[in-house]
Formats: sequence, structure tokens, C-alpha cells
Amino acid sequence: MRMFDELSINSYVAPTIRDARELLGSRSLSMVFCEERLSDGSYCDLLRDIRATWPETGFVVLLCTGEREEYLQAMRLGAQEVLRCPLRPTDVDLVLIQAMKESDRKEMAANA
Repeated sequence: MRMFDELSINSYVAPTIRDARELLGSRSLSMVFCEERLSDGSYCDLLRDIRATWPETGFVVLLCTGEREEYLQAMRLGAQEVLRCPLRPTDVDLVLIQAMKESDRKEMAANA
């Protein structure tokens, strides 16, 4: 979370999937960073909800234990990106930059 505190963005913490669902129900989020396992489930549970309800929300899975197969599974399920822990600030920066570029491309296409 310290990495996000240093950026000029609004960030929120939801330690459980239940908390994340409540948070998502009360506001629109551009990007979700989610650990692979939470106390009440896995990222798969939250990712399914987000893809069904908020398909434009970016979703980044933070893998701490998985390897290639877990990476591929997350991408198949609709994750925008998968990062390995421990995170480096440049990892987060690159994901956010890519998301901003994609958002700009979509906005330009919509206005064309």
C-alpha cells in the first residue's frame, strides 16, 4: 500500500472479498489490485464479480505462490495483468501507465 500512497491517486484497502464487494458497490473503480488469496476466498471470486458487473474495471492479480500455470489461469479468467510478489514500484507504475493509455485510446475512439 505504501507504493500507492506515493502516487497521486485515490486508493482503498479491502482485506476481504466481502469488503471489496461493498466498496465496489459504493463507487466506481478504475483498477483493482488483488492478492491471489484472501481470508474469505481467492481472487477468482472477485474477478468473476467484476467482469460480470464492471467489465471496464482493470484487474491485477498479485501472485505470491503461483507459477506459470497460475499466471495463465488468471489471464484466462480476465485479469488485465498478473504481478509477482514482492512488488517493485516500477511494476505498479507500468500497469497504471498501460491502463491510462488504454483509457485514452478508448476515449479517442469513442469521440471519433
